[in-house]
Amino acid sequence: MSKYETPDYATVIKEEEYEIRKYVDFFIVEYENSNDPEIRSGFGSLFKYISSDNKDNEKISMTVPVIQEETNGKKKMAFVVPGKYSDQIPEPNNPNLTVKKFAEGLFGSIRYSGFSNQSKESAMKKKLDRWIEEKGYQKQSNYMLASYNAPFVPPMFRRNEIWVRISEV
Repeated sequence: MSKYETPDYATVIKEEEYEIRKYVDFFIVEYENSNDPEIRSGFGSLFKYISSDNKDNEKISMTVPVIQEETNGKKKMAFVVPGKYSDQIPEPNNPNLTVKKFAEGLFGSIRYSGFSNQSKESAMKKKLDRWIEEKGYQKQSNYMLASYNAPFVPPMFRRNEIWVRISEV
């Protein structure tokens, strides 16, 4: 198990690498910068934020996963805010960082190992689409890539997931 805090959820259905999860509300700090469409500075900006580059100059514990999402050709990256800050989240100094609520809801997920790349992510999205449709759900959001490991973790031990918000048909 991970030594890092993760968002709370209940497992509704679990089959092999697939899950339907019911997440409760949690907060994220999201990096979005129209001058950085590939989010090359995303992780560094978020890491600086948790390393005390915030209005409270407070060091914030690392959490997992790091969540990436693509919307209208623009990418975003986010850290999950530790639960202890839910009522008073340190405000970012960086104007490209925003505190947002990740609203509760049902999510379909597929888990895979190794290094993630576009072709692997595309294949996982297609598999997840078929599975959630078979289970009587439909997609309600963009896909999100959830990464759980530091870069030095060997590929066979890495945990990646594709998430999508869903609803019953």
